[in-house]
Amino acid sequence: MSDTVTTNPQSPFDMSGRTVWVTGSGSGIGTAVARLFAQHGANVVVHGLNQQETCAALQAEFEAMGRKSCAVDGDLTQSAAVADMVKKISADMGTLDILVNCAGGSPKKSKIAEMAEDSWDLIIEKNLKSVFLTTQAALPLLRDSSDACIVNVSSCVTRSGGVPGGAAYATAKGGVDVLTRALAKELAPEKIRVNAVSPGLVDSPFHNADAKEIYAHLVERIPLRRIADPVDLAGPILFLASKAAAYVTGEIIEVSGGTRLVS
Repeated sequence: MSDTVTTNPQSPFDMSGRTVWVTGSGSGIGTAVARLFAQHGANVVVHGLNQQETCAALQAEFEAMGRKSCAVDGDLTQSAAVADMVKKISADMGTLDILVNCAGGSPKKSKIAEMAEDSWDLIIEKNLKSVFLTTQAALPLLRDSSDACIVNVSSCVTRSGGVPGGAAYATAKGGVDVLTRALAKELAPEKIRVNAVSPGLVDSPFHNADAKEIYAHLVERIPLRRIADPVDLAGPILFLASKAAAYVTGEIIEVSGGTRLVS
């Protein structure tokens, strides 16, 4: 774990005094995002689902860096649970400036012809409904900020249609893309920016096995010739939340090692 402090008040990437909530920060991309924001001065709300120990360790790490931090745990597909999390954030942190909707997953892959209705519902709720509920609940706090923004995590499967059995996940992430643009338009009059990043293949606990092993055959199709690490997504997300992106809203940045060039 790195505790390097890289704050610089003159830098457009300085996050000092701003509070970010990173959903799904108990592992993978979410952990990398939360850590990078803390390194750049942000106060951080970490979140997991049944990951209390992991999130408590992250909270302690960030507090040791001099950041204010709190941890929330719960199911983002349940409106009551999300409301309770937002209440805790308000009580513990007082403010919220940045929401990063990073939580998601692709369980129960299945071809459409064989997919159970409850499996479809689970994947849509986990990846799309969660973004809706979390954003809706966090809006009152974001509206109180003078520099609020939302960054969603989508996927480049919205272009390709995804892997075999991944139609529901690709559909849900397609909804995230559309929701990102709709929210950007809806919230622009309130000076709340909304953007997204669209990852390609990432080596993270999102996969049930080592992505570098099970997807080794795909590396040759990636122009940069490697699978992404979670930190490769953290930088673009930090950018979209920073002053360097103050005039950027409604955009979806693909972070796929150049896969868009060949597919």
